[in-house]
Amino acid sequence: MASNRTIYQNIWIPLRLALIMVLFFLVQHYMQVDMRFLANVPRTLPGLLGIVFSPMVHISYFHLLSNLFPLLCLGTAVFWFYGGIANGVLLRCYFVPQVLVWMFARPHAHVGSSGLVYGLAFFLIFLGFFRKDFKSLFISIVIVLFFGGLFYGVLPSQTGISWESHLAGVIAGGMTAFEFSKKR
Repeated sequence: MASNRTIYQNIWIPLRLALIMVLFFLVQHYMQVDMRFLANVPRTLPGLLGIVFSPMVHISYFHLLSNLFPLLCLGTAVFWFYGGIANGVLLRCYFVPQVLVWMFARPHAHVGSSGLVYGLAFFLIFLGFFRKDFKSLFISIVIVLFFGGLFYGVLPSQTGISWESHLAGVIAGGMTAFEFSKKR
């Protein structure tokens, strides 16, 4: 059953995260601050900073917007339907993909919050299959219908897009769903 909290209470944390991303983008593009030093560069000491900050950095308006809308929708869904575990889910889907990218990805600068977006989406998808209850399965189906295009981003397709972040998000979402599938 959905939480008794209002939509505002459920969107508050994803909205704050989105506003921080917008702030980073505005500073980067309007104050001409080069944020590449916050990128996740695998297996480098400076790249460790990117584990925390690279999801906040976006290259273009399109890059930012293509992450903000799903983040707000998926993040709100996690807090609305799974409020008791939502903070843990959000933290894992934020950090685990970044750690996996730092450990295993190509040695390029990885930025953007797509690992988080993929983590949240695949958490919601996998949780339905692990729990096998009507509500969770229904949510899984709705997420696949609305965000099914995410499946195409898991494999290498375009130069300059960190498919590794996408794949790491899928792994993080799946692991988190499995771990939290017994918690109500």
